[in-house]
Amino acid sequence: MHNIMGYSWDEIMAMVTIFSTVGGGLIWLLHLAIKSGTEGLSNKLSQLINRVDNLNNMMSLIESTANRTTRRVDTLEDRFEEHEGEAKVRNQRITALEKEVFRYENSK
Repeated sequence: MHNIMGYSWDEIMAMVTIFSTVGGGLIWLLHLAIKSGTEGLSNKLSQLINRVDNLNNMMSLIESTANRTTRRVDTLEDRFEEHEGEAKVRNQRITALEKEVFRYENSK
């Protein structure tokens, strides 16, 4: 019979079979450990992505509300300035009428 390093072909094949079986079992256990470990991580990552999406939507709503509020404030400021100008014109008319009335009364 042929020998390699003092082992016969039958013994070498038995060792290869044992090493293959043990190695396959270790790889399967490693795969199982990685899968169970990353499954929880994957769930947490999905939750984080959902929360970031919700935060993004909320920020968009806040921005939209802020833009509407800014436009409203600008409109109100314009209207206020318009009313303020009208009030100044009325005050000038009142002052002119008062002067006219007092001049008329003083001239009697």
